[in-house]
Amino acid sequence: MTLSAVDLKFVEGFLGDLRNISNEGRKKHSAVKEASETAIIRLRNLSLNGKDVRQSIVSHCLDLLQPILLAAESGNSKLVILGLQALQRLFAHETIADTSLPVVMSLMWTLMENHTEELKLIQTITIIITSSNILHGEYLAKSLVICLRMHFGKDPVVSNTAGAAIRQLVPLLFEKALEESRLDRNAAERPVFEPQRLGSNSVPASLGRCGADAYALLQDLCQIMNGEQQTWLIGMTEMTRVLALELIESILMGYRPLFDSKEFSYLLRERLCPLLIKLISPCVRHSRGGAQQPGSSSTGNSASDKPSFPVTVHLIRIVYVLLIAYCDLLRTESEIFYSLLMKFVDSDKVVWTKLLAMEVFFKLLTDPKMVLLISQTYCTKAASEGVFGDMVNTINNYILAVFVKPTSPSASPATPPSTPQQAGTQIFSPTFTYKDVSIQLVPLGKPTLLESRESEPPTATDSYGMSLAFSCLCFVSRTMMELQEALPPTGDENKVALQMLVQHSWCGMLSAVSTLLEASCDDSVTDSLLQICKVYVKAAGLVKMDIVREAFITALCKAAFPINYTIGIIKAASSRVASFRPDAAGLERKANGDTAAADSKNRNQIVAVGTPLSSSFPGAVMLTAKNITCLNTLLDITTALGDLLNNSWILVLASLQHLSWILGMNQIVPGSVNGLAKQRQRANESSQSTILTNVMMSDLPELTKRFDDVFRQTRLLTDTSLEHVVSALCKLSQDALETTAASRDPSLFAVAKMVDVCLVNMFRIDTWWTVVTQNLTEVAGNTNPVLREWGTDAITTLVKECLAYDFRPSLHSNHNLQNKILHPLLALSRIGWADVRLKQFNCINHIILSFAEKIPSCWRPIVEVIGAVNGIADDALIRAGFNCVQAVVSDHLTGISFDCVEQCAEAATRYGNQTLELNVSLTAIGLLWNIADHIFKNRHSFDVTQDRLLESMLTLYKHLSQLCLDIRPEVRKSAAQTLFLAIASHGNALDLPTWHRLIVDVCYTLLKCLEKYCMTASEERIGDEEDGKVVMHHSRDTAKKQWAETWAMVLPTVTKTVLGNLPVVVKLKQPQQAWQGILHHIQRGGISGLEEVSMSALKCLDDIILIGEGREQDKLPLDITVPMWDDVWKACHGVGVGLNDLMRRSPNIESLPSQKLITFYTIIYRRLNHQVRNNFTTEMFRKLQDVFPAIMLPVLNRNASKMMACRAEISPLQDSVLQIAESLQLEVLKPRSPSPHLITELFNLWLKYARHSTSHAVIARALAMEPEYLIRWWAATFSLFSETAMQRVVELYQQTHAWKLVMDSDTLSNIIQVGPENTKRKLHRQ
Repeated sequence: MTLSAVDLKFVEGFLGDLRNISNEGRKKHSAVKEASETAIIRLRNLSLNGKDVRQSIVSHCLDLLQPILLAAESGNSKLVILGLQALQRLFAHETIADTSLPVVMSLMWTLMENHTEELKLIQTITIIITSSNILHGEYLAKSLVICLRMHFGKDPVVSNTAGAAIRQLVPLLFEKALEESRLDRNAAERPVFEPQRLGSNSVPASLGRCGADAYALLQDLCQIMNGEQQTWLIGMTEMTRVLALELIESILMGYRPLFDSKEFSYLLRERLCPLLIKLISPCVRHSRGGAQQPGSSSTGNSASDKPSFPVTVHLIRIVYVLLIAYCDLLRTESEIFYSLLMKFVDSDKVVWTKLLAMEVFFKLLTDPKMVLLISQTYCTKAASEGVFGDMVNTINNYILAVFVKPTSPSASPATPPSTPQQAGTQIFSPTFTYKDVSIQLVPLGKPTLLESRESEPPTATDSYGMSLAFSCLCFVSRTMMELQEALPPTGDENKVALQMLVQHSWCGMLSAVSTLLEASCDDSVTDSLLQICKVYVKAAGLVKMDIVREAFITALCKAAFPINYTIGIIKAASSRVASFRPDAAGLERKANGDTAAADSKNRNQIVAVGTPLSSSFPGAVMLTAKNITCLNTLLDITTALGDLLNNSWILVLASLQHLSWILGMNQIVPGSVNGLAKQRQRANESSQSTILTNVMMSDLPELTKRFDDVFRQTRLLTDTSLEHVVSALCKLSQDALETTAASRDPSLFAVAKMVDVCLVNMFRIDTWWTVVTQNLTEVAGNTNPVLREWGTDAITTLVKECLAYDFRPSLHSNHNLQNKILHPLLALSRIGWADVRLKQFNCINHIILSFAEKIPSCWRPIVEVIGAVNGIADDALIRAGFNCVQAVVSDHLTGISFDCVEQCAEAATRYGNQTLELNVSLTAIGLLWNIADHIFKNRHSFDVTQDRLLESMLTLYKHLSQLCLDIRPEVRKSAAQTLFLAIASHGNALDLPTWHRLIVDVCYTLLKCLEKYCMTASEERIGDEEDGKVVMHHSRDTAKKQWAETWAMVLPTVTKTVLGNLPVVVKLKQPQQAWQGILHHIQRGGISGLEEVSMSALKCLDDIILIGEGREQDKLPLDITVPMWDDVWKACHGVGVGLNDLMRRSPNIESLPSQKLITFYTIIYRRLNHQVRNNFTTEMFRKLQDVFPAIMLPVLNRNASKMMACRAEISPLQDSVLQIAESLQLEVLKPRSPSPHLITELFNLWLKYARHSTSHAVIARALAMEPEYLIRWWAATFSLFSETAMQRVVELYQQTHAWKLVMDSDTLSNIIQVGPENTKRKLHRQ
C-alpha cells in the first residue's frame, strides 16, 4: 500500500527525530542510541509492510516510545528536548495508543517535578491538547495540572508561559465540547440528564468525552473558588481565585451556546451563580467607614473582611458577562446580580466599588439592546419600578450623593484646587457646581477599573464617577431616541417597549437631570441634559403617560427661571408629580442658602434683568444664559412635539408668558386701531425697564420670532392639541383677570397669542371659536382699561378676519357659521364700557361696508348689536351705532329678511328715543319712514302672513307714536308728522281690525298721553338764562307751552285721519267707540285751558262740520248719521260747559279764554245747530242755556279796572251769541217747522240774554273792582247786548203772541218782569 503524503511526511519526520536522538545519545547514553536504532528499523518495516501506517504505529506505540522515554529520563537537556519534540509529532499525528498515555503522562509529570525543560514541556502539552483529541479525563486533567503547577512556580518566565498556556487550553476544552455537542451522533444513546440524581461532584453521564472534560473543569474551578477540594484537577497544589475567575470569564464569554445544554445550564445556575453571589456579598457588606477605621471595635467591617480588588473586579466582570449573554437563562440570578451591583453604589461604600458598578452600568447602558432587554425583562415589581428603574435611581442617588456628600480630596479631588499654584498651569473649569461642590467631567475610554489588572485599585475620583453617571443618562436617552426614530411605535410591541422604558426610568432620570441641570456650568452638558428632557417628553407623549410628560416639562420650565422664581401653575404641577411618586428625589428644588449661593456663582452669566410677573418674587429677575438655553429648548419642544404636549401646554405657555414679560417683549394684536402695533403698558415704565446685555439684545429679535413661530405653527397641530393650546391660553387669560383684581399690571401675552393662534387656524374655526370668544368677551368686560381694550380689539379683529377668510364651503352658504362668527359682537352689547361699545360699533360698520354680501343671513345679529343702545351715555357711541343702522336701512334694506326689517325699526326707534344727539333722533325718524315705506311697497313680496305684516306696520306706528312723546319738541314734531304721513300713505293696506287698533291703541293713546304730559308739564321758563343759548319766544318758553304745541298739532291730525277714513271707521266692529273717541279728545282739548290746544280742538270740530256740509275742497259730504251728529253736538256742548267752568276757576285775567276763542266757539255752535236743526229737542235747548250767554266775556285788557267804555257797542262775541238765538228762531218760526214746540224755550233763551247785563259774572270778581264800580262797568259792557236781546223778545212776541203755546205759558209775565230790571240797570249806569 502506497503511503499518503501526510503519512509519508510524518514517517520521514519521525525517522529524523529518532536519528537525532540516536546521534545525541551515542556518546554517553548508549541505551538511548540502541533504542533509537531499534525504533528506526521498526518504523521502516511498518511503513513498508503495505498496511495502514498510522494504525501500525499505534499498535507498536510502546516500542516506538522507548527511545523517547529513555531520552527524557536521561537528564540530558538536548535529549529531553529531542524526545519531547518526537513526542509532539506522535500526538500531532494521533499515533499514540491509549495504553501508552499513562507512560507519557508519567514522563511529563516527572519532568515537571524535576523542573526539566519546563518551557518545552509547556509547549508539548499545549501541542498535545490543541493538535489532537487523544487526551481526556484524568490524563487531560493531569496535563492541565502540570501547567497550573508550573504557572505557580518561582521562575517568572515559566510561570508566565504556563499561565498563557492555561488561558489558551481551557477555552480550547470548551471549544471541543461545543464542537462535540454539535456533531455528536451518539447523544441519543447516552442517558438523559437528571439533575436530581447527579451527585455533588459527579459529571453527568449524558455528556460526551469533551463535554465531560469541560464540565469537570468548570466544576473544579467553582470548587476551587469556593475553597473546596477539587475532584478533577488532581494534584494541583495551588490555585488563585483571580485565575479561576479569569478562566471562568473566558469560558462564559466565548462559549455561550454550550450553556444551552441542560448539563451546563444546570452547572451555571446551581454552582457558578450561587458562588458568585456568595463571593460578591462581602463586597456589598463592606462600607467606607469600616475601611477607614480598621482598628475599631466593630466586627462587621474588619480589615479581614476588606474585599480584594482583583477578585472583585473579576467577579464583576463575570457578572457583566452573565448579564449581557446569559440573561435569558438566568433571569432570577440576573436580578440578584443587578441588585448587588446597585448596592455597590450605596453612599457608604468605598469609592472604587461605586465606580466599578458604575462602569458596569455604563457598559450595559451603552448597548441599546441591553437597555431594552433590562427594561422589558426585569419588571416584576410595580409598574413604575423594576430593575431598570432601580438602576436609573441608583445612578441618580450616586449623583445626589456626590453633590451632597463628596469624598475627601485625598481620595477623590472633587473640588477645585484652592490656588492656581496648586493646580499648576492647568485651569480648573468645573462642569457642575452645586452646593459648594464642583465637578469636572473627564473623557471616557476603556473602563478604568473593570479592565484593571492591578492588585490595588487605582486612584478614583468623583469626576470620573460623575462622567460615568452622566454618560449612562445620555445612553438611556439615546436608546429611547433610537427606538422612537428607527422603530417608530406604531405597533403594539414597539409601543409597549417604549412605554416600559419610560415607565421604569422616568423618576430617577427626572431627579438626576433636574439636579445636573441646576448644577451645570457647561453649555454642551446643558444641551445634553435638555436633549434628555426632550426625548422623555416625546416618549411620554407617544405612550400617553401624561404624568411623565408633565414632570419633565415642569423641570424644563423651572430650569428656565431663577431658583426662587415661582409660577403658580408650575408649582401645582410639581406637587402633582410629587404626589404621584412620593419617593422621587430631587423633583422639587429647595430654595435654601446653598442653592442660592450656587446661583450667585453664575452671576457672571446673567444676560437679562427684568421685572417679575410673579408677585411672590421680590426684586428684579436675573436670567442667565442657561435660563435662555432652557427657554430655547421649550420653544423647540412646542414646535416639534406640539401634538404630544396635551395638558402640558399650560406649563409651557405659562413659562413663555413670564419669560416674555421679564425680557420685555412687546405683544401685538394684528388689526389694531390705525394699524399700529399696540404694546404692553406698564405703570412706572421708566423704573421697571428691562436690562439686556449686548448679546441678548442682538438675540432678542430672533427669540421673539421663535415665540411667534410657536403659535403660528399651531396650524400643524391636530384638533385635540389645538384645543389644549386654546384652553391653556384661556387659563392664562383668566389669571390675568385675577391679576387686575389684585391691582397688579396684567400680562397681555395670552390675549395676543390667542389671536395669533386663531388667525392661523381659521380653516378649523369650529374647534376654537366658542371657547376663545367667550374668554375674550370676559376680558373685554374687565375693569382694567388695557385688558379691556385688548380683549375688544381681539374680538373685533377675529370677527373681521373670519369674514374675510375664504372658507370651504363658502361663508355665504353656511348660515350657522355666519351666526357663530357674529355672536361675540352681540355678547359685547352686554358690556357697559363706552370704549368697548365704540369698537364694537366700528367693527359692525366695517362689516356692513365690506362684507355685507357674504352674510346674507346674519343681519339679525348685526341689527341686534347696533340696536343695543339702551343705557348708553356717550354721544360718540350714539353716532357710531347710528351710522351702522343708517347704513343698513339706506343700502341693504332690500336684501334683508322681514325679521331684520322689524329689528331695524326697533333699532331706529331706540336711536330716536335717545336724548344725547338730537340730529340722530331726527334722522332716526326719517329711517322709520323709510322702513314703513319699504314694508308697504314690498308687502306682497315678503314671505310672511298678512297678519304678521299688518302687525309689523302697527308696531312701527306705535314706535312713531312713542317718539311723539319725546321730551324734545323737535323730535315730537318730526315724529308726529312722520307718523300721520305714514298712516295717510299706507293706510289703504290695513284691514278693519288693524284700523281699529291703529285709531284706538295708537292715535287715541297718543292723545291721552299728550294731555297727561301737557297738564303736568312745568311752567318755568327755559332756555334764555344760560350763556350761549338762543332766547326762546314767549309762546314756547316753558315745557307746558311746548307740550301744548305738540298737542295742538297732533289733535287735528288725528281728527283728519279719522275723518279721512270715515268710510272705514263706520265699518269697524265698534264704530261708535272710534267716533266718540275722537270727539272725546276734541272735547278734552277744548277745555284744556290752553289757548292753542283749545283753538286746535275747535278747528277739529269745525273740520267735522265742514266735511259734513261737503264744503272741504269740493268733497262730497260724508254720510254722518244722526247719532253721530248728536255725539258731535254733545262734544261741542261739553266744550262750552268746560269753558264756563274754566272761567269760573281762572285765578287771573291771563288764564281766561280769549275773545277770539269764544267767538270761534259760538260760530261753530251756531253752524252745528244748523246741522242738527231737524233733531233739536227741548233738552238740547235747555242745555244750550247752560252755555249761553254765560260764556261771553267782556273785552278786557290790563287796564280794564280803570277804564270805562265811552260808548256802547255790540262786540263780535256778543253778535255771534245773538246769531245763535236768531238761527234757532228762524228754524222754529219757519213754515212746517219740525220744532214749533220749542217756542217757549226760545223765549226763555232771549230773556236770559236780556238779563245778562244785570248778572255779575264770577269772572268780574277777579278784576279786583269796587262793588259799585263793578256794577257800572258790567252794565256798560253788556247793556246794549241786553237791550238788543229784549228788542228781539218783543219782536218775537209780536209774531207769536197768538200761538197757543205762547199763551198757555208764562212768557208775557217773564217779559214784563225782565223789562224793569234792565231799565233800572240802565238808569244806574247813567
